[in-house]
Amino acid sequence: MTIRLFALMLLCACVGASSAYASGGGSPGGGAKKSAHGSKAQAPKKQRPITSLESWVMVDPFSVTVVQDDRVRGKVLVSFGMDVPDADLRAKAELLMPRLQDTWLSQLSHYASTAVRPSRAANIREVSLLLQRGADQVLGKPGSKVLLGSVIINMN
Repeated sequence: MTIRLFALMLLCACVGASSAYASGGGSPGGGAKKSAHGSKAQAPKKQRPITSLESWVMVDPFSVTVVQDDRVRGKVLVSFGMDVPDADLRAKAELLMPRLQDTWLSQLSHYASTAVRPSRAANIREVSLLLQRGADQVLGKPGSKVLLGSVIINMN
């Protein structure tokens, strides 16, 4: 019985490895792929912004787990972006995006564990203010405008 189990596991590993190799994940060169013209492939383009404003800074959506009483109670999904009219501040915001995301994640995690309750809607004003305060703190001055797209709370 153990030999059959071992053979089955070996077969699954081989199939998984061959499909990863076929999809380009295991190229023997290990470097960047070359296109048909012989040049290196370019990085994928940024996601198309939802607005035509040049001052718009895209922010990836956040998903935060609601942990209360040492148990997972649900999830908070937040999508938003920033309007930064000042070109210098916009460049700084794009450069500091990892720090902004870390700050927002910390603030949203705290909000999810302390303010989110079953059968109660999200406090949009509170979420908006905490994201705006985080942006102003990391950027060092006001001048950006955090604009919420949606706040969704899914409770178990």
